[in-house]
Amino acid sequence: MTTRLLTVLVVSLLVLAGCLGGGPAVGDGTDADDGGAAPADRDDLSVEATDRLLRDAGSFTARWSYSTTEAGETATITNVYQVDLQANRSLETFTMSGPDARTDFETFVADGSAYTRYETDGEAFYQVRPQDDTSFQSAVDRGTLSYESVDDARFVGTETFDGVTVDRYEYSDLSTWRQFGAGAFGSGGNVTVTDFTVVILVDSDGLARQTAWTLTGETDNGETVSIEWRYEITDVGSTDVPDPDWLAEARSQQSTATT
Repeated sequence: MTTRLLTVLVVSLLVLAGCLGGGPAVGDGTDADDGGAAPADRDDLSVEATDRLLRDAGSFTARWSYSTTEAGETATITNVYQVDLQANRSLETFTMSGPDARTDFETFVADGSAYTRYETDGEAFYQVRPQDDTSFQSAVDRGTLSYESVDDARFVGTETFDGVTVDRYEYSDLSTWRQFGAGAFGSGGNVTVTDFTVVILVDSDGLARQTAWTLTGETDNGETVSIEWRYEITDVGSTDVPDPDWLAEARSQQSTATT
């Protein structure tokens, strides 16, 4: 069941990526006089260039996750990036998990080197290689979404996310997604999509702090299946990237390998 769930997860990811389209997470590219604040007509979703805003902030934490639930079991892929552009340091944590399996790796970049820790079945392995840049672009690319595909997103109110006030936009179009039901869920039978919702939280600078969509369906035999994709940006301008607790062991292994 674990292998099947993880396969469904990967298939679903490919299908959804093709349906929604990619490209940088940008809006109409217009710089408002108020420094990029949300327009007065909030019914029009306006998202500024993620790259520029995060580079200007200097540091941030990005969390990307994707999960599928089928037959009451959930498989999940999660990527977390802590990026400090000013110190030129980053830490990426990747986890892929199912009911009976789990794979983890972490990559720490600092001082011109990338240190990676792999763990499987409770055993850790390390790799050290030269690398001058951080995981900035990888973190941003994980959140790519063509916001033109959700032009009809509707402003539904304001709320607090990561300590800041954000505008909440929602979008749903079942007619578009019903045709992708079986393929998206990787099911051998027909799946009727019962709910598809996109939620986008935008701060006063026009930065999409959270983009998430959920896709829920029902198989011919009445089984509920679901998919969730989520990308969040937190600790903007306040992310620190300390040395991971396994760094000394990675350096020790490198020293042993080169002697």
